[in-house]
Amino acid sequence: MQALKSLLNSNIGKGAVGTLALNLCNQVFIFLTLVLLARVMSPEAFGLYSVILSTMTLIALPFLGGFTTFVMRHVAVYRAQEKWSALKGVLKYSLLWIIIGSGLFILIALFFIQNDFYKWGLPIIFLMPMLLFFGAILRGLKKVVHGRFSEFFLQPFIFFLISAFAYFKGNEIDSDVVLQFYCMSIIIGICVSAFLAFKKLPKQMFSAVSIYKGGEWLKSAIPLIFAVGLVVTNMNIDIVMVGALAGEEQAGQYRVASRMAAFVLFILFASNNAVSPRISALYEAGEKEKLQSIITRTARITLIATLPIALTMILFSKIILSLSFGEVFVLASTCLIILSFANLFAVFMGQVGQVMSLTGHEKYTAFAVFIAVIINVSLNYMLVPSMGMNGAAIATGVSIVVWNGVLAFWTVRKTGLYCTALGPIGKRAVE
Repeated sequence: MQALKSLLNSNIGKGAVGTLALNLCNQVFIFLTLVLLARVMSPEAFGLYSVILSTMTLIALPFLGGFTTFVMRHVAVYRAQEKWSALKGVLKYSLLWIIIGSGLFILIALFFIQNDFYKWGLPIIFLMPMLLFFGAILRGLKKVVHGRFSEFFLQPFIFFLISAFAYFKGNEIDSDVVLQFYCMSIIIGICVSAFLAFKKLPKQMFSAVSIYKGGEWLKSAIPLIFAVGLVVTNMNIDIVMVGALAGEEQAGQYRVASRMAAFVLFILFASNNAVSPRISALYEAGEKEKLQSIITRTARITLIATLPIALTMILFSKIILSLSFGEVFVLASTCLIILSFANLFAVFMGQVGQVMSLTGHEKYTAFAVFIAVIINVSLNYMLVPSMGMNGAAIATGVSIVVWNGVLAFWTVRKTGLYCTALGPIGKRAVE
């Protein structure tokens, strides 16, 4: 109890509580929006919307989203070292990369995409990385709650309000209209997040002359882009493959199960965002014992808090899906159970990905996720044609277990840190 009280009273604890509240709001708004959309759209339209959203996310974040960790890390370091010129330079460098990169991919996508519904999702390729970019600046400045406000609260809240208006209006809507709603909500989130970022950035930076370290930054960014791209691929490829191999209706049902299973991860995600700015600083300072203590306490508290959520999803999957989304979505109950077990395992393994990425071992993170993606895609290809969405759930579950297991092993080997809820108690098992 004393350890819990000490953690909650610390800056990390306060940041975790704030991020936890935002993440809870995020999950609630996503859940409510899914309920509304599932009832105001036909199963086929809802499935098509799900596939388009995952496809655009795959295009956008594998090449652009990795800059969020890159930006957060360098903002934190340059702010601590008071290197204002380098801080200004890295922000300009990252912003330019996002603008050029997203523009290029939109043009390429326009050339290949024939379905008009997909074209309404193209703005996401630019908008989502921009939203994450400004949030990363704030988190690098140790404004954890501010950094997640637009992404976790404002954008999903606006999307929910627009969806609720469409629901109560009573007319059935198609996927292109929903995608327009989604883009509108992101634009509002970007405006607010950008305003907060410019307000919180040190005044000294604005008068400084930019310094660019293109080669050094690119060397640091590429593994992160690769790693984040693989993570996002692993999170979205199942929906795309279910849509391609089993039909859009099953893709929509699977997306509902996947989003519901994500409730199991929301406490872990909150603790990751709260602790991540400290990981780099403590590791660079050589305070490994203090860092180990923080990681272990956070992992144990996160696991204990997550267990009731996971058990609820596992034991009452059919009831939850039926009451929330309708009888047609009960077919996804097995998927929900499988994915909830897999996510609970990820919670038990702790902050392995964050620790490796924030201590300069991005290539090991990237390789572990690469293995997971290969397993996921291969199993999806083999299982989905015969098992449908349940095959996708098995494929994704196996990839999550492999990914976290490999990272846990390498975290110990490369950093000497034990990230699981067992902490250093599990030392012999790893060695």
